[in-house]
Amino acid sequence: MKVLNRLLAPLLALGFLFAAAVGVIEVIAHRTGHRPVLLNWPGVYHWAAHTSWGAAPVRLLSVGLVVAGLLLLIAQLTPRRPARLPITTTNPATDTAITRRGLAHSLRRAVTGIDGVSHAHVTVRRRRARINATTRAGESDTGTLRTTLTETARRQLDALHLSHPPTLAVRVTTGER
Repeated sequence: MKVLNRLLAPLLALGFLFAAAVGVIEVIAHRTGHRPVLLNWPGVYHWAAHTSWGAAPVRLLSVGLVVAGLLLLIAQLTPRRPARLPITTTNPATDTAITRRGLAHSLRRAVTGIDGVSHAHVTVRRRRARINATTRAGESDTGTLRTTLTETARRQLDALHLSHPPTLAVRVTTGER
């Protein structure tokens, strides 16, 4: 939802800015005795004054505004992904956590230090950490390397004392990237 919010915020801001600019231009034009410049607001005013609340265009506009408002409300009330994973502490007054990105960097450093690993890509979600390791071309024993990677990553997770450590998924591929 963070991406949706980042897209909606500038669009709404530009929309309000445009509406305010049109309003200012129209007020200045009206006060100086000129015709409407961008919006035929006297026509809109005349139409609104002679249209009942039960007319189809008014109902459609109302339904559209209600749907847009509900979509914005849902976008704001949808819980975001937690960016931090809590760490257990002995003092209940202390709140410590590690970001998912920080945990990914920590796991990547731990597994790339293993002999035989040429590259590692780590993705951390709330409940799962995926490690995709690439071995050098010609490495034949990927099974033991996978076990070593899993043990090393598990030790790194245990050293961090996470409250709810993610499950590990380790994949080893052979060949240079």
